[in-house]
Amino acid sequence: MENAVTPDGLLIYLKPIIELWYYSLIAGLFLVFAAKFVEKISIALLGFIIGINVLFPVLLDQIPKLNEWLSDPAYYQISMLVFGVIVAAVLFALYKSFVFIAGFGVIGLIGYYLADFTIKFFDIQFTFNPLYITATAGIIFGILGGIISSKKSSEVITVMSILVGSAALSAVILGFILGESIQDKITQPLYSSIFIAIFLVLVILGFVWNFRKSKKSEVT
Repeated sequence: MENAVTPDGLLIYLKPIIELWYYSLIAGLFLVFAAKFVEKISIALLGFIIGINVLFPVLLDQIPKLNEWLSDPAYYQISMLVFGVIVAAVLFALYKSFVFIAGFGVIGLIGYYLADFTIKFFDIQFTFNPLYITATAGIIFGILGGIISSKKSSEVITVMSILVGSAALSAVILGFILGESIQDKITQPLYSSIFIAIFLVLVILGFVWNFRKSKKSEVT
């Protein structure tokens, strides 16, 4: 998995989005601009995008033998789409649990790093491994985050949908800009910056569209 965290390794995740730009474009637009209004469809699309663009490449990276079995482009695409549909179905069926896990993971990590930072910043000394403190803080924060996320599932799913949809649309736009030269140019600071700029603009638009519109509807 070492390759997956390098700039070149990002191509593993960008490739499915760009090659299947028609799926990514439709799903991305929906996730950015309509996630707030159709929560269950959003979670299914979120699962589909995560399935084909994140989990499937990771699966291939972890099991190289699959690359040989799916060497035919048609088999590769069909397998990827089927896998995406399976992930979408699982998240659709268990979306409340998914929201809790997502809240637990994100807030738990924040709690862990806050505790770790506090211990190191104030140079607090323990007679035992400080990991017990940081891990406990992470678990407590995680449980609270999971509970709050479950109660605010609509907002959590909307935020996640906006982020994932914006990433997918940014990759599609960058794919159109760079064309076949994306493999050579994606690691260059200029184009990485363009990707980030497009992503941030779409995230802002998504937040403004979904949350400002919902406030107006509440007033009326």
